[in-house]
Amino acid sequence: MAEIRAFRGIRYAIDRIGDIGSVVAPPYDVIDASMQQALYDAHPNNIVRIIRGEEKPGDSNEENRYTRAAKAYGGWLEKGILVQDRDEGIYLYAQDFEVSTPSGTQEKTRLGIVALVRTDALGEGAILPHENTMPGPRADRLALMRHTRAAFGQIFSLYSDPGGQVREIVAPVLDESPLFGFRGEDGVGHRFWRVTDRARVAGVANALSDKPFFIADGHHRYETAVVYRDERAAAEGVDWQGKPYGYRMQTLVNMDDTEGMAINAIHRVVVDLGAGGVEKLIRGLSELCDVERLPFRDTQSVLRELKRRGGCGTVFGFCHGACSDVHYLNLKPGVRASDLDRGKHSGAWRALDTGLLQLMLGRVLDLDQETLTQGERVKFVKVEREVLDMVKGAPDRAGFFLNPVGMKQLRDVVLAGERMPPKSTFFYPKVYSGLVIQDLQSF
Repeated sequence: MAEIRAFRGIRYAIDRIGDIGSVVAPPYDVIDASMQQALYDAHPNNIVRIIRGEEKPGDSNEENRYTRAAKAYGGWLEKGILVQDRDEGIYLYAQDFEVSTPSGTQEKTRLGIVALVRTDALGEGAILPHENTMPGPRADRLALMRHTRAAFGQIFSLYSDPGGQVREIVAPVLDESPLFGFRGEDGVGHRFWRVTDRARVAGVANALSDKPFFIADGHHRYETAVVYRDERAAAEGVDWQGKPYGYRMQTLVNMDDTEGMAINAIHRVVVDLGAGGVEKLIRGLSELCDVERLPFRDTQSVLRELKRRGGCGTVFGFCHGACSDVHYLNLKPGVRASDLDRGKHSGAWRALDTGLLQLMLGRVLDLDQETLTQGERVKFVKVEREVLDMVKGAPDRAGFFLNPVGMKQLRDVVLAGERMPPKSTFFYPKVYSGLVIQDLQSF
């Protein structure tokens, strides 16, 4: 069972800051150099200085971005720029956004419950992962946590609540004015409330206590929290149960709320195919798949066609050369995905578009799993137009358009005890950092 609890979050003092939108930031792992600079310029107290601080020439063990993050964090607390709430509570986080669908633009609102969740080891308790992690990001996040003894970003997790029980409990709060709201440069609106009523908090905790949580975004942050938990407990010679560092702040979202969920596809571009490589790929795919070629009109037309065909099974849109045509591929009736599966994955994994494509590319190009998943030979592309930009005029490249992963598919793979291929899901919009901070020293 999951253990959910309230906490005294640390937040920016609105009377000192004014526009909260100027001091918060997207998750650290989507902040590139240009965004980092823009956030630095947005406000001298922007959270980017902590979660993605600049590296400087001459950095050492004594002076580096982690020590600077700790200094900034401590200084902002001393100056009252950051203030800890007096009473324990949970928080509500609504994001208002638009998504482009094959049938047009759709407005959505996603509601998250921000609370502490007991940090059980992945797979041992109620926390279930859907992707693998890399050692580099884990070490980076752990260094920041050691220096600051705080958690600044959210772990975005999903739970199943078909009847909407949790939303019903917090609905009256949503009718009140939020603590703050702002709209990001991407057009996404953010609204934030605090819930301190003990009966309401207990109702939410009880409603969530018997549910598994599927990590949607933040696997590295979660694994870092587990390592930090064990380090602190060992150093203090105590059991971590009940300690502040035995919990991690999460944003919990109902995966059954179709009005608030949006998962975008992450497409693929295969590079460095070499002389004759594209022709070899086409021959191999033709042996495995039925192929129908249609003229390329625009990317939205491709997405509409993929959605239409996807209702009858897994389908890919393949392009190469000038990309004047799109080849729609689906497995021939006599070809079984299990026959392509060298790693013997579950049926749920093989039913993923990303899983089946990985198997097909491995067979046709004779590539091992590491080569297929490290992002060098197979690039992961979030924007459809960029697939065309990367492929056009490149004789040794080929692009694949995919349908997005469905929520049921994600659940089936995780419950089968597996993790998805890398970059299978792109949950939109991203959950921001700096809205509320967790002190790992106290509740």
